[in-house]
Amino acid sequence: MDTKLYLTIAAIVAILWGLGFFLIPAELGATFGVPPEPHNIVTGRFLGSVLLGLGVIIWFARDFRDWAAVRSVLIGFVVGVVLVTLVNIWATIQGLFNALAWGSTIVNVLLLLGALYFLFTGSRKAA
Repeated sequence: MDTKLYLTIAAIVAILWGLGFFLIPAELGATFGVPPEPHNIVTGRFLGSVLLGLGVIIWFARDFRDWAAVRSVLIGFVVGVVLVTLVNIWATIQGLFNALAWGSTIVNVLLLLGALYFLFTGSRKAA
């Protein structure tokens, strides 16, 4: 796998989750046991907006030829994924999310491992 394929996968995951949380936040939140209250719905839409923006950034970063630019996107992605994974774990342990949230934790960890792999292998794996 090269960085272009990894970034394509990461972008698609971010865009699909972003669309879900932006367009149907109550339904997607209910999957994780979040009550469909107005403040939860607007928070879901905020999350969806950020994920859509992140997905678009990653999508366009796929075609960067400059390793420094790709590296910058990967570093920002790692920071975001680490933080969202920690919040997801905390919320699940506290009972704010149901057990299905562990699935998104697994996806986040896999995305994190991929980003770290490409950061540590460097430009020789760049597209």
